[in-house]
Amino acid sequence: MHQPNAVSVTAPTTSAGRSDRVLGIDLARGLALFGMMATHILPRIDEAGVLTVVGHLQGRASALFAVLAGISIILSTRTVLRVPGARAWSAAAGLVVRGALIAVIGLFLGELPSGIAIILVNYGALFILAPLFLRFPTWLLGATAWAWFLLAPLVSHAVRTGQVGDTDLVMPAFTSLAAPDMWIGLVLTGYYPLLQWLGYIVLGMWLARLDWSDVQSRIALLLGGIAAAVLALSASALLMNLRGRWELESLYGQQWDTGPTFVDEVLLLGAYGVAPADSPWWLVVAAPHSGTPVDLVQTAGTAMAVIALCLLVGPALARGPVWLHAWLSRPGSAPLSMYTLHICVLAAVGDVPTLLPLPGVGTLTQWFLLNIAIVIAVAVLWTWLVSRRGPLEAIMTAAVRAVQRPLVQDPRSPAPRAAGPISAAPPPDPSAGPRR
Repeated sequence: MHQPNAVSVTAPTTSAGRSDRVLGIDLARGLALFGMMATHILPRIDEAGVLTVVGHLQGRASALFAVLAGISIILSTRTVLRVPGARAWSAAAGLVVRGALIAVIGLFLGELPSGIAIILVNYGALFILAPLFLRFPTWLLGATAWAWFLLAPLVSHAVRTGQVGDTDLVMPAFTSLAAPDMWIGLVLTGYYPLLQWLGYIVLGMWLARLDWSDVQSRIALLLGGIAAAVLALSASALLMNLRGRWELESLYGQQWDTGPTFVDEVLLLGAYGVAPADSPWWLVVAAPHSGTPVDLVQTAGTAMAVIALCLLVGPALARGPVWLHAWLSRPGSAPLSMYTLHICVLAAVGDVPTLLPLPGVGTLTQWFLLNIAIVIAVAVLWTWLVSRRGPLEAIMTAAVRAVQRPLVQDPRSPAPRAAGPISAAPPPDPSAGPRR
């Protein structure tokens, strides 16, 4: 049976090097978390109809979250995959348990009146599907990821031919489990359709298999990510300016409209997971959450660049005082718990509360900063006083170990220690429609 390549990104020669790289991943997770929180609360366009800074985060923060999930899949299975023989497939069982628990949390959050398109059910389903790729060699993971970004949208478009609206979108929740539209949305037409989003997971698995231990390789990752994003956006702009915009606006009889058209709205604010399927020209738009080839490639490239940047600054921050990065790395070390806390806060408060007036700071900005402060305070206090893992991460790790232990236990030797979620701390032993 083929053994996958060594996960060199997580196997440095010194514990200090390992800590630096782990810190970089936690920083990237923190950025993804805060980016999604910003799109949940802050306006995406200003009064002049121009995209705000937050508007440019649409689709990119959640894509970064998914790529990091792929990296976590490799990190969390690396120990049990070293066990020889068929017992190494216990890694698959651990991922299924982890994914199922994440999905259950997502179904619970879907019942809350948060007004947010919860990502966790889709996220958990991606973990359940990930074992299909665990035994892929590194080169095949990379080829699969990029081919997926190019081909999956074509399959989605062909299956959905003629679809324009998003009226059948159903939020995954316990009360909607019997609704066929929820399952169709989960796979094909929802906010984070598995058909397209599976590519992000595979991309993260591929990145985790590569060696980013030196500065030159991290710079190469940064430049490669920027190049992918720029090329995708440039190709989209060129095709839309040459013919695409006219074709799409002609489709709706809006090619001579002077005000914002339906096409303008989609390009600015994005779609709800997938672009309309009544014209093949929709496949060249780079709108947020449109699920087109250029959208997937540019968001994947952006995720690569952000991860590379965090890996580059991680060593410098790790050598300084903890407070320099704890505000970002500690929430990033417990992303599931902090995301859940954020959704619960939004659901409990409801409408944006009335806060103390501050000169030059709007109510929405204050509300966003308060949410960030709550997440940072809880994450820092929990990781310093209780555990380096978040509470939900600790529960999942215990459940995964309970399932894996009998599968990998060898009566002649102690069972290997299962790898849990990434922590910013060095290991104890070096051997060891809503907004989206």
